[in-house]
Amino acid sequence: MDCILNKDDLLYVFKKEQCIDLKEEALVIVKDSCEELNLKNCLVKRYSDDFESLLKIKIPSKIRKPRKLLSYQQCYDVMKRIDYGVLSISYDDFPYAVGINHIIINGRIFFHCAKVGFKLNGVNKKANFLVTEDLGINLDVGTHNHRSVSVFGTLKEVTDNEIKREALLTLIHDLAPKHPFHDKMVINTNILELDIDYIIGKAHIY
Repeated sequence: MDCILNKDDLLYVFKKEQCIDLKEEALVIVKDSCEELNLKNCLVKRYSDDFESLLKIKIPSKIRKPRKLLSYQQCYDVMKRIDYGVLSISYDDFPYAVGINHIIINGRIFFHCAKVGFKLNGVNKKANFLVTEDLGINLDVGTHNHRSVSVFGTLKEVTDNEIKREALLTLIHDLAPKHPFHDKMVINTNILELDIDYIIGKAHIY
């Protein structure tokens, strides 16, 4: 894929395998205000265009005010600043949400957890992860200012010990630098990854 685009305009890139009979290498979603739509080897759609019908996967309905959209890069900036979010799964029609720390390695989102626990019922099932940057309440207009990022995908258990080790070392470095690392942690700790289908973010600031 050879896409040159202002990073502030890019919202998301769907892979060819996520799309229905896509001739190009990728489906690129950009902000409505983006002027450049001719990208080599890419089918480009503005956010307000119908791109949902081109997808094999289901995504949530569009936000009502596209001007609030965060770019793809801004979404990751929020997730790097805020290291705690809410992971939501559904098991046997039972909705379940849990607050959890996350780490990001090369654009991939990882979580750590125990070998047992209800959240493991979400492995190999669709899940949602929400990260919110609380910017406080504007008492003059009565609104809660925030930036939020919602990530949709499939929750996977990481079985590769090298990836688990890297995730644990990153977790300790970023969140608990005084915590000692030892090899047994790789065996005794579960590492989960959210295999990403779609990311969408918005800023609500007044």
